[in-house]
Order: sequence, then C-alpha cells, then structure tokens
Amino acid sequence: MAFRPALFGSPLDRLSAWHRLGERQFEALRWLQRADRAATPEAADRHAAQGIVRYFDLSVTVHHRDEEDDLHPALLQSMAGSDPVCLRELVEAATAAHRALGQAWRQLRPSLVQLAAGEPVTLPAAEVDALVAHCEHEFRLEDSELLPTAARLLTDDALDAFRQAMDARRVGSAPR
Repeated sequence: MAFRPALFGSPLDRLSAWHRLGERQFEALRWLQRADRAATPEAADRHAAQGIVRYFDLSVTVHHRDEEDDLHPALLQSMAGSDPVCLRELVEAATAAHRALGQAWRQLRPSLVQLAAGEPVTLPAAEVDALVAHCEHEFRLEDSELLPTAARLLTDDALDAFRQAMDARRVGSAPR
C-alpha cells in the first residue's frame, strides 16, 4: 500500500483557504504591473511570475476539479428526489465563473510566461484587471453562497468522501 499523507481540515475550509492564497497572487500581479518595478532585481520579477504561473496552471486547475468533479455533484445529490433549481443555478454560476477565470488566465498567461523566463514584459493592465475581477467574483460567489450551502446540506459522509477525493487528487492518485 502506498503512503498517502494526511491532509487536514474540513474540505470546505480548505477551499476557502485556497481563495485567500489566490488573493496573494493578486498582490504579486499588481506589483509586477507597476511601472516603477524596473528598479527591482530581474530575479524577483522572474520568481514572482513563476509563482503566479504555477498557481494558475496547477492550483486553480486542481481547485476547480475539486469543485466540479466532487463538490458540485455532492451538492446536487444532497437534494436528490427534489428539484433543486436554486442549487442547480448556483452550481452553474460557479462553473461559469470557473470558465470566465480560465479565459482571463489564458489571455494573461503568455505575458507572465515571458516574464518568468526573464524577458522584459509590461503586463497589460486590462488583462491583469480582468483576471483579478474574475477571481474576486468567483471567490465572493463561493465564499458567500456555495460553501455555506455545502456546509448546510452535505452530510458528514459526503464531506468525508469529498475530503478523500481532494487528498487523492493532491497526491496524484485520484481516479480520472
């Protein structure tokens, strides 16, 4: 049997904590966007850009899989036998927010990859602003509606199954 590290915390708390980590990326993006950053060491720019690329390429992808593959279906299943129109709309809104964020990231990513490689790049303000706005919208929707709804509706067994799926995904052994 392979060793699987225990990852602690409620899966809903972990999703919310992930949003707080995302907010730190906004600070780094805005720092990289500043006109006076030319005075900073090139290595600092590269390092910050590499961290942002890693966050959006890896962490966002896994986070959205957590929600779309496990949380959203668990929420809809929690209302099986009824017609949870509001819940379906909430899940659809969260999924749409994921898609919009992904599109905004694809627009900004090439500039950050260039910066991460040490190339002189000025980040397009409109693209940075769009990405941050989409992230903030998603975080607000999930923190104020989706996660509290999940906390009310999901059973302990459903939360435990969700936690196990999250843990498995993070050690690369989740079923696809």
